[in-house]
Amino acid sequence: MRKINAVTFDLWDTLIQEHPGSSDRVSRTRIDKIASALEDARRPHRIDEIEEAYRKIGTFLELTWAKARDMPVRDHVLFMLSCVECRLPSKLTADQFEDILQIYSDSILEHPPMLLPKARETLQKVHEEGYRIGLISNTGKTPGTTLRKLMDGWKILQYFEVTTFSNEIMVRKPAEAAFRVTLEQLKVLPKITVHIGDNAEHDVAAAKRLGMHAIHVVRGGGEPSKVADGFVSSLDEVVGIIDSL
Repeated sequence: MRKINAVTFDLWDTLIQEHPGSSDRVSRTRIDKIASALEDARRPHRIDEIEEAYRKIGTFLELTWAKARDMPVRDHVLFMLSCVECRLPSKLTADQFEDILQIYSDSILEHPPMLLPKARETLQKVHEEGYRIGLISNTGKTPGTTLRKLMDGWKILQYFEVTTFSNEIMVRKPAEAAFRVTLEQLKVLPKITVHIGDNAEHDVAAAKRLGMHAIHVVRGGGEPSKVADGFVSSLDEVVGIIDSL
C-alpha cells in the first residue's frame, strides 16, 4: 500500500514561468488601458498620476505579502484608484469599475507566461497513477480567476481537483493555512501528501513543518533544500520520486 495519496503543486516557476521582460509589459498594459478607461468614463487623469498609484499599490502589496497575507484583487483596484484621486472609485459607475477591474486582472493574457517543459506530461502521469492533485499558489497582481483561464488554455486545469490562490483565501505560503485549506478540500492528511515547488522556504520548508512530504524543483544550479524528501531539475523526474516515498 503506497504512502502518498495526493500531490500538490506550486504554480509559478514550478509549472509556469514569465518570459523575460513580460512583467514590465503587463504593468505597462494595465496602466495604459486603465488611463484609457478613465478617459472613456470622463474621469481623465495624467498618466504619471496613474503610474504613481500603480507603484503605491505595489508597495502596499509587498508589505501585506511580507506578513503572509493577501487581499482580493478588487481591493487592489480600489486602493489604486483611490491613490489616483481620493473619491475616484465612488465617481465611477459599477460597469466602469468592473471594466477597470477586468483590465487589471486580465492584462497578463496579452503577455502570457510560458508552460514549463514536461509540465503537462507530468500532471497527466500523476493523474493517471491515481493521485489526487491540488494547486497551492501565491498570486501577484494577477488573480486566480485569470490564472485558471491560462491553465485551461494550456490544458492543465483539468488535472486539478482543487486550485487554491492566495488572493482568494487571504493567506499566502509559507503560512500553514495556505496548505491546510487545500488539504481540507482534497480531504487528505498532510502525512499522505507531497508538495512540489521551487521555493525552499515557501514550498519545501513550509510543507515539511505541516507534516507533508516535499520535493524541491531546483533549476539553474540552485542549492537543493536540506529538508526536502527529494529534488529534481526537470519535472519528468517527479513521478519516480513520488512513487518511491
